[in-house]
Amino acid sequence: MTTSTGRSVTSADGTQIAVSSSGSGPVLVLVGGAFDHRGTPYVDAVVAAFSDRYRVVTYDRRGRGQSGDTRPWSVEREVDDLAAVVADADGPVDLLGICVGAAVVLHAVAAGVPVGRVVLYEPPYRASADARADDVLFADRLDEMIAGGRRAAAVRAYLTRVLGVPMLQVSAVPLKPKLWKALLADAGVLGRDVRVLGGLVVPERVLAAIGVPVLVAAGTAGAVWARGAARAVVESVPGSTSVVLEGQGHVPDPVVLKEAVDAFLLGERSPSTTDQPEQH
Repeated sequence: MTTSTGRSVTSADGTQIAVSSSGSGPVLVLVGGAFDHRGTPYVDAVVAAFSDRYRVVTYDRRGRGQSGDTRPWSVEREVDDLAAVVADADGPVDLLGICVGAAVVLHAVAAGVPVGRVVLYEPPYRASADARADDVLFADRLDEMIAGGRRAAAVRAYLTRVLGVPMLQVSAVPLKPKLWKALLADAGVLGRDVRVLGGLVVPERVLAAIGVPVLVAAGTAGAVWARGAARAVVESVPGSTSVVLEGQGHVPDPVVLKEAVDAFLLGERSPSTTDQPEQH
């Protein structure tokens, strides 16, 4: 296994994007959730599970970790960042997007970033959301919380409203100081993620422009809305397929997730699915 750390690539606006890679094999670029980037526990666990079969490339999205943060921020610049990471990889690239990372991947692929295949796990849209609702304004409120020094309030609001974490569980997170510190560190960019998600509404026009094979996965043990969002994405992406992972919640076991990815990318049978992928 080969490992590369401490590198950076240059995005279109000159921003330095920190990149790492681990393993050998087909290149798989991982885009994690709001609190997941290089060196965070879940990303490390995914890399460890996947790096025996893939060269897993991870990066810090702008404003996170060791990447730069040239202003003004926009979804288009996030797409440019991922495009720079893909261009830096040696050989054909597939993408794995988890949670809000799935939305970043969808925007990038729709914009024409050259990749082979895409796997998404539970993009946190609300399939039944009203496009006239105030979820976009929620991003502004998160920014106001940060500007007012209320980082903890912003994290709590994001966890409950975007990820649907029950308030009782959110209240218990500060009892894990290391985890809570990590969440607070990324609080300043949470409003951006709500904007990446377009106010949590499934971006049907964006998804209709995607022309590469896409697998959308969800878990049986997660929220009903998450499975609904996955179905809505599949219905909007031409030719995409779906699969449900038995016993998995919004943070899937990396080994189980890898089985589904292997089945899609390598054509291997996955024993942890409740049904065969359905073509749309």
